[in-house]
Amino acid sequence: MRNKSVGHNISLRTLREAIKAARLADLPVAKALKALADMPEARAFQIEPEVLRRMLIESLPEQYAIVLFERAGYRIKMPLADLAYLAQYDQVLAELVVSVILCLDKE
Repeated sequence: MRNKSVGHNISLRTLREAIKAARLADLPVAKALKALADMPEARAFQIEPEVLRRMLIESLPEQYAIVLFERAGYRIKMPLADLAYLAQYDQVLAELVVSVILCLDKE
């Protein structure tokens, strides 16, 4: 995935580095979601629906990624931290955010 910062306050690369440094992929899901919700880089990164969709397709089998994205009904741009906060209370959103964490951690 290209590191585009157009429309974002921080670059995807900066967010990726912060996620790796915090070792979010190694934490239990509940702790990873809380940590991401509190992360300044995640507050500054506005995740657009199309970016989220591409991340899911990169980190999950394509058909499952598409179904998960549709089930979540994600249609607006919002800070990744807000999405992580909401994911603490919704299983589908939790799957989305964990997939984002794993996608960014592996690159």
